Amino acid sequence: VDNRGYYTDEAPGLEGVFYDDGNKIVCKWLEEKDALLKLDFFTHSYPHDWRTKKPVIFRATPQWFASIEDFRENILSEIEKVKWIIPWGKTRLYNMVRDRGDWVISRQRAWGVPLPIFYAENGEAIITPETTEHVARLFAEYGSKIWFEREAKELLPEGFTHPGSPNGEFTKEKDIMDVWFDSGSSWNGVLNVRDDLSYPADLYLEGSDQYRGWFNSSITTSVAVNGVSPYKSVLS
Repeated sequence: VDNRGYYTDEAPGLEGVFYDDGNKIVCKWLEEKDALLKLDFFTHSYPHDWRTKKPVIFRATPQWFASIEDFRENILSEIEKVKWIIPWGKTRLYNMVRDRGDWVISRQRAWGVPLPIFYAENGEAIITPETTEHVARLFAEYGSKIWFEREAKELLPEGFTHPGSPNGEFTKEKDIMDVWFDSGSSWNGVLNVRDDLSYPADLYLEGSDQYRGWFNSSITTSVAVNGVSPYKSVLS
């Protein structure tokens, strides 16, 4: 199913059919093959988009993931060292980190912090320390809006080449970064650059919903980079 809700050529016989109409066609096929045991209808709750009020469908789409597997135990160890002013907070975050899968860091939205990823002419993704650090320097000087204002070649290091682009042409990623990756990196953008603050912070203070949000993403990014929690204590 494509992003408009129509079947693609990966569903032979249903190409170009709207997903909801496909149900009727499949039922007819089953009936013709005498493979339909029973067809019945019932009313049930179903998720709808709050803007359009239309039903939501769930699709498997290409995304960017970040694995925490190599340092999961380090995060859990750091959680043990933090002072949890509300004791159950420790158990809550510990269990979340222990059981979580890969972090989906990409989002399909119109505005946000871009993922610094490029693509060669053959479709190969380009994400290297060289290209990422170059983009970071451009962001520091011009702001992240430069990603949307310049062409891919203008965002790559001067003279950059890649075997997958024999003609020297590149495109840039359209997805943005998960906003929790942004906020979860605030320790680096605030604590590490202000002389009146220290890292790790003495206290992180937020609502209890932030165990799945800011508390979680902050300790994940901090342990990934520096091996330590960005906060000494937490109050929610």
